[in-house]
Amino acid sequence: MSGTNHDTGFSFYIPIVLITAFLLGCFSLSLMSIRENASSILPGGAVSDGDSVKSEGSVRKSPVYNDGGLKYRLVSASDLGIGNKSISQPDDPAPKRNVSSQAEQGLTDGVLRLPMEHYINFFPHRSGYTAYLTFDDGPSENTEAILDILDYYNVKATFFVIYHKDMEDKYKAIVNAGHTIALHSYTHDYSSVYASEASFFNEMDMISDYIYRQTGVRTMLMRFPGGSSNTISRKYSRGLMSVLKKSVKERGYVYQDWNVDSCDAEKPYTPPEKLFSNVSNSVGDKKTVIVLMHDSGNKTATTVQALPEIIEFFFAKGYSMEKLDMTVEEIHHNW
Repeated sequence: MSGTNHDTGFSFYIPIVLITAFLLGCFSLSLMSIRENASSILPGGAVSDGDSVKSEGSVRKSPVYNDGGLKYRLVSASDLGIGNKSISQPDDPAPKRNVSSQAEQGLTDGVLRLPMEHYINFFPHRSGYTAYLTFDDGPSENTEAILDILDYYNVKATFFVIYHKDMEDKYKAIVNAGHTIALHSYTHDYSSVYASEASFFNEMDMISDYIYRQTGVRTMLMRFPGGSSNTISRKYSRGLMSVLKKSVKERGYVYQDWNVDSCDAEKPYTPPEKLFSNVSNSVGDKKTVIVLMHDSGNKTATTVQALPEIIEFFFAKGYSMEKLDMTVEEIHHNW
């Protein structure tokens, strides 16, 4: 009799256990659905599906997840290192430090408008839509941070460089990371660059030889200081730009201007959200986009802060992101 009562008592709990398990399963499915919906509305773009974690001292790559066929990368803003600094957030600002100059202040005042955690989705690229990020006037103390961020997103870019003393390792780092290194004159001193046709090509030969000595790369890809539409050259040699645009081609150079300008060189320490809006508002539906940015030290340090959001903007719009080479169709200013 006692055995029968025991069996009956045990049977009473079986439905409760089954119901509880069913409810827990429904709850888990709900959480997965919420996460998937969140990933579709938060800012993001396509990145490579590599899931490696980089060694200590370099930028940490977060793993790629697959949830019911949806691939995404969950990113914490603290993972996006900028040299020895992290991107500060509105709700979690970086600790205030004593700063010795406005240039140093420019590194901490701007904030990148990204949530502390957000999803980067794997959107398919739109056929024929390509964005090229370009950085003029480097290398500088910002170069390492730029390279870290580009590596984090598995993006290649183009650096139009000039000569800087004691920056030998930076030229090598650009090439070793797989980016394009290109010519932007030796001094970027307009009075020297545009003194004459001979002076211009002397500047190009000097920077070409210097790059070759540091990296082993010989390049004929170039960008005119000030762009091919600059008017400042008239001050030193009227009519020279018309001559140069023909003679560079005759000598085998390929030159690239830009069709989207971040305007980071117009005003020092421009807030990163302004740089982002300058880029995003200028893209429109251009199939080929060449973005002008600068790697020129503290005055353009906020360019580094804006870079992650700019990259994610292009990914979200379905652009593939590539580096320039001698075969890419040239974009020239015609005004």
